[in-house]
Amino acid sequence: MRQFIWGSFGMYVLGGMTTVLFGSVLPELITHYHVTYSAAGLLVFLQAFGFLIGVPLVLFLMSRIHYKYILSFAALAVALSQLCFLFLPPLQWVYGFAILNGAGASALETAVASYVMESLVGQRAVFMSRLEVAFGMGALSMPVIVSWLIALNAWRLSFFVIGCIALFLSLFWQVIPISLQAVESGNQLDAETYAPPEFKNRRTKLILLFFFLTMIFIYVGVEGGLNSFLPSIFTTYLKMLPYYASLSSSVFWTSMVLGRIAIGWVARRISYERYLLWSVLGTIVFLILLAGFHNQFLCFGILIGLGISMSAIYSITMVYANHTFSGRVRAVTSLVTAVAGMGGAIIPATLGYAMDYLQPERILWMFVGFAIFLLVSLLSIFASLHLLRQYTKQSTLTVE
Repeated sequence: MRQFIWGSFGMYVLGGMTTVLFGSVLPELITHYHVTYSAAGLLVFLQAFGFLIGVPLVLFLMSRIHYKYILSFAALAVALSQLCFLFLPPLQWVYGFAILNGAGASALETAVASYVMESLVGQRAVFMSRLEVAFGMGALSMPVIVSWLIALNAWRLSFFVIGCIALFLSLFWQVIPISLQAVESGNQLDAETYAPPEFKNRRTKLILLFFFLTMIFIYVGVEGGLNSFLPSIFTTYLKMLPYYASLSSSVFWTSMVLGRIAIGWVARRISYERYLLWSVLGTIVFLILLAGFHNQFLCFGILIGLGISMSAIYSITMVYANHTFSGRVRAVTSLVTAVAGMGGAIIPATLGYAMDYLQPERILWMFVGFAIFLLVSLLSIFASLHLLRQYTKQSTLTVE
């Protein structure tokens, strides 16, 4: 089990690096291929489309072949796509390899997350937060590497870096001896929260699931938009040089990592509901501040608060959904991952199109609007669960 956990950390580091790569090199790609932000948004969309392909493929394979082969093939898909990006092929080929890259990334995240959710009941939030730290470390390191390579006029080597890491992980899963069935759930680590609700009908369950998936869709879309366009927004909004603007992603992900390190402690003391409420409220406040100020140093400081606020919304929402729909771990985790891919495709593509026609300030206010919808979805979850508990309580009193 320990080998699986360490290997999973490596896979999440790879996932983080892959997620922010296009955003970090986007200004250089646009210049090289002589395209607009709409074309760049399509690139992000196709990668997320590949993400959607990877989810059902993994679900099909999980009951048929060993996890180590699934993870090895997932890493190999990422390695192949990244090493092909290195040669800067025609744009149509780039679009195709973006789909393959997304499929590999989704395969590794779906398999790892499903296994953690199934095997570590009572410790899901703590272990998912540790995996999210690993993801954040990958997302944090990539913009720094890209910024350095841009300064050396060798930005295309960033694809080589990720490709080599992915190839190593693909081989790693083949050489380690591992038995994924020998798992003990261990002691309760997560903070106590409300017991899962009792669903009286399928319609109520689907409505509540819809609110969870809407929340995931919006959050991942907002995070994907920031990953893809934050350096470009800072270049045009604050008039920064490209290699300085690319550091905005590093600042954002540094704070994300710090927040995810802290959530391992917070998850032991604060319920899922309270954490999500304060995190979403903080996200709205910091996005409003980012849209309202033009000072470079101040905006970097605001990014720190934004990253901490957003740091574990995805992982805690996934855990909260699995807790709410008890006994449906694999189905819920796969749905969450698939909808995350949709959000990561549609919202960044929309923002990429908007960046060709709107001022950067308007784009930032679009982020604020999405964050408000995120809050509405969360409050809808709270209201639905409250009504379910009240209905269950009244039914129990009636029977007595």
